Parts: sequence; structure tokens; C-alpha cells
Amino acid sequence: MTSPRILVTCKQMQVELPEHEDRLRAAGFELVVPELVGQQFSEDELIAALPGVVGMIAGDDPLSRRVIESADSLRVIIRWGIGMDSVDHQAAKDNNVFVTNTPAVFGDEVADSAFGYVLMLARGHHAVDVTVRDGGWPKYEGITLTGQQLGVVGFGSIGRAICRRGLGFGMDVVAVDPYGDSDVAAAMGVQLVSLDELLAGSRFVVLASPLTEQTYHLLDASALSKMRADAFVVNVGRGPLVDEQALIDALTAKQIAGAGLDVFEVEPLPVASPLRSLPGVVLGAHNGSNTRQGVARASSQAVDRLLAALDIS
Repeated sequence: MTSPRILVTCKQMQVELPEHEDRLRAAGFELVVPELVGQQFSEDELIAALPGVVGMIAGDDPLSRRVIESADSLRVIIRWGIGMDSVDHQAAKDNNVFVTNTPAVFGDEVADSAFGYVLMLARGHHAVDVTVRDGGWPKYEGITLTGQQLGVVGFGSIGRAICRRGLGFGMDVVAVDPYGDSDVAAAMGVQLVSLDELLAGSRFVVLASPLTEQTYHLLDASALSKMRADAFVVNVGRGPLVDEQALIDALTAKQIAGAGLDVFEVEPLPVASPLRSLPGVVLGAHNGSNTRQGVARASSQAVDRLLAALDIS
């Protein structure tokens, strides 16, 4: 009799799998670990790997209705990490597939990355490094963070961690979140404000909210027009939080001063994207959560949740 299969498509989980494979095999599961090239698997690749799979630990893979309905044995999807926007939740519900993520595992990691972008935009260390390597010795006039307003969009575990770092730098910190805890914010010294107020007053606007129907293109042309001309956008949430073409237009017109982008509407970032050549833009590769400690923490939680869900489903 063939053992039920566990499919692991998340690259970080694959890296950490040697720490957990004995436990999964002892529970009676066969592991399916396809090689990942790029950010995620395609629908066709997922469908080909799903026969006999009862549970999966997924990365940013497109878990669409087509994929879910092709998987006759699938009972549990664990979305490694935090984002859940790649899953068709209604299709999962219709097919009795339990879906969860690994919540609150990356607050500090993503907040550290967000402040890496803030510091590079404020002090130009990335640009100085390039020039010094080419034989130059630039004197880049930067921005003192103390006293600047930091606006954080999203006041969950990541947003709160970003706020704490801003307060540590002596910044005036405001945040927006329709579900934000005002008591927690007040205790931290963070003011919860409207999005318009945050955009109008903040020197640095950091996006750390989930991608939902309500937050898709939250930062569009209209929102960007409300920002200060000397303001910077940092996105460590999800690419489609920002209307990328509107951002390119705003940067080209010098409507805002710059951007630090860890995530994009299309990933990997297309070679032809104008963002690659715009000054004042720092580019990442959707890697804000990827630290040794964070990967280990999220992977342990993913396996715990997978086995628990399979036991009770």
C-alpha cells in the first residue's frame, strides 16, 4: 500500500527539511520535494506533483481552484510564512481542504529588512559603496532619522516591530490599520491615524500590510499624489499593495524622492522594468524574512501545524 504523501514546495522549508524529515516519515508519510527554480511553481507543475498528496507546505505557489480541484487526496495546505493571498480560499473550502499559515514568525526579521531600506534611502550607503568601489570618494549628504515621521501601514506583528525600530531611532511614528489595537499603539507611543494623514505627513512610508481585496493597489496614483515630495516608499509587504506603474510615474516625475522595494507586482522583477534604472530606488528580491533563525522558526511551526491538522482533519 502506498504511503500518503507530503508535498514541500517552499524553498526555505526544503532547506530546513533535514531537521524534520525523520519526524514526518515516522508519522507514515512519503516526502515529495521537487526542485524549485525561481520564485514559485506553476499551476501545471503543482498539478503534476499532487497525486497522492494529503498535505503540503507551500511557498508563494499559485494554489488556484484549478490546482486544488485537481488534488483528490489533498486535505491540508500549510502556507509557509505569513501571506495567504496565493491561495483560493473559497476553492479550498469547497473541497474540504484546511488552510493555514505560520503566523507571527517574522516580525523582527522583516522589520530589520524594512529598516535596512530606510537607512539606505536616508544615507545612501548603497550608492556610496558603488562609487568607492569605482575609485570615487563621495560625500553623500543624508537625512537624520531623529525627528522624521515614520508612517507604517499595517499594525500587525511586522508593523509593530517596524514601529519599535522607528521609535528607537527617535522618529515620530504613526500607523494605520483598521484592526489596529489603539491601546497597544498608545502604550508604544504610536499614533493610529487615517491613511491620508499618514501619507501627507510621513517622510518614510513603510508598507507592511497583507494583500487583500481592500489593500490591492492601496498606494495608487491618487495616494502617491498625497505624499510629500521628499518622501520615500518602502514596501516589505506584498508587491500589489503598490500600483507599480503609478510608482514609476511618480518617481520619474520626482513627485516623491525614492523607494525601497523588497516585493513587486511580478516576481522576479522583469528585466525590462524601469525600476531597474531609476535613481533613488533600492531593489530587493522578496527576501525580507529569510534569516537562519526565521527559517528554522517558521519551518518548525509549519511541520507542527501540518501534523496537527492531519491528525484532526
